Amino acid sequence: MSGDTSSKPAPGPTVAGGLLAPWHVGQLPPPPASGWRVWVGLLGPGVVLAGTSIGSGEWLFGPAVSAQYGGTVLWLASISIILQVFCNLMMMRYTVYCGEPIIVGGLRTRPGPAFWIGAYLILDISSIWPYNASNAAVPLAAAILGHLPGESSLQIAGHLMTESQLVRGLGFAIFILAFVPLIFGGTVYRMLEKIMSLKLVLVLGYLTFMALFMVSPRVGWEVFSGFFRFGDYPQRADTILVDRHFALTVHEQDNTYVIKGTKEPTGPIIGEFRINGVAQPKVLSDDLKPKRDTLVVQAEGMLHSDEFYFETRTESGTVLSGHGTVNNGWQPTEFAITAVSGERRTYARLEDVPLEFRRTLEELIIHQGVEHKSLWGYFRQYGRLPELDWFTLVAFAAIAGSGGLANTLFSNYTRDKGWGMGAAVGAIPSAIGGLPISLSHVGEVFPIDPPNLNRWKGWIRHIVRDQTAIWMMASFIGMALPCMLSLEFIRNATVAGDRVAAMTAEGIATRYPQYGGLFWTLTLLCGFLVLAPGQISVGDQIARRWTDIAWTASSRLKRMGGTHVKYVYYSILGVYAFWGLFVLWRLPALDIAKIGAVLGNVALGFSALHALYANRALLPKELQPHWLLQIGVVLCGIFFIGISVVVIVDVVNTLKLF
Repeated sequence: MSGDTSSKPAPGPTVAGGLLAPWHVGQLPPPPASGWRVWVGLLGPGVVLAGTSIGSGEWLFGPAVSAQYGGTVLWLASISIILQVFCNLMMMRYTVYCGEPIIVGGLRTRPGPAFWIGAYLILDISSIWPYNASNAAVPLAAAILGHLPGESSLQIAGHLMTESQLVRGLGFAIFILAFVPLIFGGTVYRMLEKIMSLKLVLVLGYLTFMALFMVSPRVGWEVFSGFFRFGDYPQRADTILVDRHFALTVHEQDNTYVIKGTKEPTGPIIGEFRINGVAQPKVLSDDLKPKRDTLVVQAEGMLHSDEFYFETRTESGTVLSGHGTVNNGWQPTEFAITAVSGERRTYARLEDVPLEFRRTLEELIIHQGVEHKSLWGYFRQYGRLPELDWFTLVAFAAIAGSGGLANTLFSNYTRDKGWGMGAAVGAIPSAIGGLPISLSHVGEVFPIDPPNLNRWKGWIRHIVRDQTAIWMMASFIGMALPCMLSLEFIRNATVAGDRVAAMTAEGIATRYPQYGGLFWTLTLLCGFLVLAPGQISVGDQIARRWTDIAWTASSRLKRMGGTHVKYVYYSILGVYAFWGLFVLWRLPALDIAKIGAVLGNVALGFSALHALYANRALLPKELQPHWLLQIGVVLCGIFFIGISVVVIVDVVNTLKLF
């Protein structure tokens, strides 16, 4: 894009642009010429947002979900990523037309700026949680400690602290340091482009190496096919004990206890403890501690290296179980069927099991503790959704790709890259070392004539290439690779999302002890590089979004010169910094991520529909979006708002049952 636009003379003619100041009129620049230069030029918004996208969703919730459910629910990520492509294209085409971000376009529509600013203030609650910093602290702490952080105490510089306090302190440090790259350089966008390009090369390079040489073809196929198993859901066995990981279900009188975790040399790590379906807090009352400890001892006593055991109860009350060894999959040595009466029959071969139970046992062996079932079939039969961790599954779908209001930044970065009419509007300069770049208060459009229409079509093809060839493919690859490592090395591990990177590193080091130290360090570094740069982008997104809103809607700011926009940007960034430090102090890391992800569904669905409204209301008839694009955006809005409703309904039903 061009450098200094502050000296550019103000255009004469204007065109009405909704409820805000009219647009200036200029000429649409020609799109990039065809050939290899086009692909070099595509290293723009798609790379920046792809670098951001390979973060909390792909590295936290993706592997955590696949470790529990296999590749069964990866189709949720497929729907999420594909629908976001429609949303992103709708937002970017608005910017190509007038150079303004889509958020500003929304302010131009009825019922007016005041209403939409209030709406986006509420929706932006989903974006302000600094979960990338809090979760990036876990692999960093594991690298410092040499093991997964727990509750043990240690001394640092003469100060005694617990390992969890170390994690929290590192979260503060990462969060503060994330602001440094946003302060220096030419434009904020250029700095982000460099950071995210480097992140993609390092992270995808390492993960691709691991997938090619350390992941079995069976696991690779399971992940790949999981993206296309639309409508399947995973039914886990009630009890699964494999190697060091346990998920034990015990029925006693009127109570059902579930304990999940991993046996570690430093002591068991408890991922979940439920009583009658209700999750218990980490700090238990004195009367519950002995029961939990008894269950943990029972589970650990049933674990054997390189062996598995599972047990599940059918609707009739019959208990099915299986036992065997782990060697490139599960190799069963014994099956058992226990009737309600207590009669127990054992079988050495699956072929000898009665037909009515054979299919269930076969599924549990093939998928290592999980049955694949039809979500629609279950709903038709029972009139409700199966009992899964829908909160985590919806969070997983929410941040596959970008998610929340982060998608609106595709249009901001389209402007800062100088695509379409963004070249005539300007960009946000860095605070220190920035070029004298100006940002116009008003967008600029082009006359509808044959030359400009041809250029318009060229730009639309350009942004389609950006979204499909760069962002969408990077999002799928970025989701698939960590899930492959999760399934290969920590399948059936019950982990909080913020521990996935560290547990994956431990799993790889345990499998290859001769290279344990190397893989431990590299995998932790990879996890850190996935998450920490995401915090840089999140801070920029929030400050950028509200800078553009204020820069366009505020009559006071309109009197400021174009080069002064950086003062607005960094003031908003400062407010976010204080808020982020408060959140990191008060809330656990995974809770921060879940809150942001689920709330982000509503924000993404709403902003997608609003982008469609702005395109239809403000763009000339000749530039109106194609009907296929409009349908895709409507489905995007319905999907993301709908899955938020799923969580709400699930929580309500849980409260009714317990």
